[in-house]
Amino acid sequence: MENKAEFMPRRGLDSFKRSTRRMTRKKQNAAGAIARGVLVAASVTVVGVAGFALLLNWWNAADRVITAVNQVVKFVSILAGVASAMRSGEEGGALRGACVGVLYMALGIVCYSLLMGQSPKLTAYLADLGMGLAAGGLFGMILANRSN
Repeated sequence: MENKAEFMPRRGLDSFKRSTRRMTRKKQNAAGAIARGVLVAASVTVVGVAGFALLLNWWNAADRVITAVNQVVKFVSILAGVASAMRSGEEGGALRGACVGVLYMALGIVCYSLLMGQSPKLTAYLADLGMGLAAGGLFGMILANRSN
């Protein structure tokens, strides 16, 4: 009987420690995840706008096309930021996504105002903040419900 105990797999404290380590690795600091999401969204925007600017050297696009492409770049950036800020199955996806969207848009407004030397126009930029809130919240809800 004593020999059987030697061949039994060890479960107990070691197994508990391993599973606890896995759980703590999976949990994220919400503020850090949101900050990472905003930075990812901003970098996607920089790459997207730079690529589109290079494309405009060969293509003479109308103002409406430029505005539409800029909106698409913003949506793709918010999606990338929200995706990097959360994992599948996490709770609070809408809130975390909305935070990423609003902070990303606020950062864009501040950068645009500094580069153009203008003070933000409240009515024009409230629409951008609202779009960031809505898109981030929607993407957060969708990504929170995805399966691994």
